[in-house]
Amino acid sequence: MPVLLIGATLFATATVAAQQPTRDWSLDDRVVIGDFSHITAVAAASDRVYATSPTALLIWRPQFARWEGPFLPPDARYLEGVFAALADPLDNSLWLARRDGWVHFAPEIQMWSAGDAGAAVRSIAFDLSDPSGLLLETGAGWVRATRGSGAAFPAQPPNQPIRPPALADVMRGNPSMQTGGGTLVDNRLERIQYTAAAQSFDRLGWYLGTDRAGLLYLREGSAFPERLAFGLGGERVGALFAAPGGVWVASEATRTAPASLTFVASDLTDFRSIYGPPATGLPFGRVRQLIGVGLALWAATDFGVARIDPQTSRVDLLDERRGLPDSRAYAVTARRGWIAAGTAHGAVRISDSSEVIRVAPGFAGPAYAVAIVADTTWVGTDAGLFYTVSRGGELLQPRGLASSAQFRGPVIGLEWAGNVLVALTPDRVFWRSEAGRWVAGPAQPALGPLRAFVLDRAGAWLAGERGVGFARFDAPVGAILTAGDLPGEPVDLAVDADHLWVGTMAGLVRFRLDALR
Repeated sequence: MPVLLIGATLFATATVAAQQPTRDWSLDDRVVIGDFSHITAVAAASDRVYATSPTALLIWRPQFARWEGPFLPPDARYLEGVFAALADPLDNSLWLARRDGWVHFAPEIQMWSAGDAGAAVRSIAFDLSDPSGLLLETGAGWVRATRGSGAAFPAQPPNQPIRPPALADVMRGNPSMQTGGGTLVDNRLERIQYTAAAQSFDRLGWYLGTDRAGLLYLREGSAFPERLAFGLGGERVGALFAAPGGVWVASEATRTAPASLTFVASDLTDFRSIYGPPATGLPFGRVRQLIGVGLALWAATDFGVARIDPQTSRVDLLDERRGLPDSRAYAVTARRGWIAAGTAHGAVRISDSSEVIRVAPGFAGPAYAVAIVADTTWVGTDAGLFYTVSRGGELLQPRGLASSAQFRGPVIGLEWAGNVLVALTPDRVFWRSEAGRWVAGPAQPALGPLRAFVLDRAGAWLAGERGVGFARFDAPVGAILTAGDLPGEPVDLAVDADHLWVGTMAGLVRFRLDALR
């Protein structure tokens, strides 16, 4: 369990109980992944490189070419205002400078401590003649902070100082950062700014923090740095799709981030993002559902149904001009060679040649969910679950659904469990058994209004406004993952052989299924 030591005046406000996690998670059991494009500080030790974002800390292991973390501080305010970092010369732990104090992190035991310097911090240093603590230069003179303590004591200036390198000095000593790397632009053609630098321990290159491209590594003699990719293109997640080896994450466009699709490897060793053409970006801002068909991704978006080739990043968008009844797509599914989509004004099928075929032409209401089998298309509507046969048929409701109030109201999700069709409503799941009988599961008020579900073994993981939980079809939800376990309100779910993935309004979480079960 991470240990928290706090200075006398720093972060005096206690975290409310509702924000506490339901258990003490290990890093293997729960990993929170966000947008790490903005790096605030970098420090290099003999066997690791530290990089901080405004919300989390990462460790890069150069000799193994892998990441560790992210590590989240016990109080989110720990990383606010961080402007410099140094690796401790005695134990390779991390020291961070804030405008008003310092933060120390010992990764082997995941211990965080913090303190107030008593005055505005100007710079930090270690004294090689006495490296027993971090020296902080403040407006009132030098003070020393020691490991594990929240107090600072008056000190003399360092005799043999080790300081974080000044970014201006690094750029003057590396002309390529100005003539090559300094002209790098992001996916929106905006210039990338450097924010921090640390020389590699072997002195063969520089680790560079940026405000839009995350952490970079510039080898000596190279004109352009290489990106050490980690994280999502944007933290506001819209949809997930579990693919072989990992999960695809659709991030929504926000004021500070464009829409993107990111593949996150299950072991967090690979992050690949799709942003679309540099001048225009992806032709949509939000993905409501994401699936995979063969080597392609299909997305129900706010501007149509998109087919994305992950290898080339090419996007083929089907909208009203190409046959959709409405460009606002809510759902997309695939089964045995056919694609079906639900829109704000009706449902369609899509052939392998991208021909759009309207189903139930007389239905012009919102189709929140779709499922297909043979020539039958199931549609989740405001008034419940309906189906239509062939192209020209009208929507029909099964006799067993029309007779009970449990099956009325919006149907927002549809999935096949073998030959059993399972439907999601804002308060429960219901399903059609193999014998053809419709069965309603119990209401799930503990989760709040339901938003998404994913089938797993003899039940489903449910995501609601208040959290995430697992329930067998005929039983109430068990233990709930709440606000303290998640960085934001849950939006979508995905499951692979080892992990539950939860997309939220503030990032992605990977839970180990063995730990949850």
